[in-house]
Amino acid sequence: KELGYSPSELGFMFNRFSYLCKSGDGELSKQDIGANEHLAGNKYVARLYNVLPKNGHGCVTFDSFIRAAAVFRAENPLEEKLDFIFDLFDYNMDDTLDPGEIKEMIQLARPDLPETEVNELVTSTVTDILSKSSNPRKDGRVKRQDFVEYGRQLPGIDKLLTLNLTQNLA
Repeated sequence: KELGYSPSELGFMFNRFSYLCKSGDGELSKQDIGANEHLAGNKYVARLYNVLPKNGHGCVTFDSFIRAAAVFRAENPLEEKLDFIFDLFDYNMDDTLDPGEIKEMIQLARPDLPETEVNELVTSTVTDILSKSSNPRKDGRVKRQDFVEYGRQLPGIDKLLTLNLTQNLA
């Protein structure tokens, strides 16, 4: 209730979570992710799993799962969603994204692009973000604030980052 889910939404999410948990103990392990043909090998899913809080057994609980999903609810501000995405790709947790981290973000979002196009997109994205910054870094790294501000201006980004459970419940 505190996260804003209806009982039917919570039930749907619990069923999805339980389906992934192969051991039947309500804990999502790395082995569960690897055993799912749709999730195994997906770098985005692996990264998401790595950043979610774990219990004493090193597994993700339903509570952690549902709290992460709640970030992407329609009523949450776009800034909160973009902050989550930023944290997902800030591998060294230095509160900046280097071009390599941005490249991985683009590759996960657009796996269909050839390497040369990805590299061009990384260069143009970093250049665009830094050119709009009021206080850009000189080392080519993108600060959180600049990333969020840039993301806010992308057409359709809020819809892309919104989890719509009502589609799945109909």
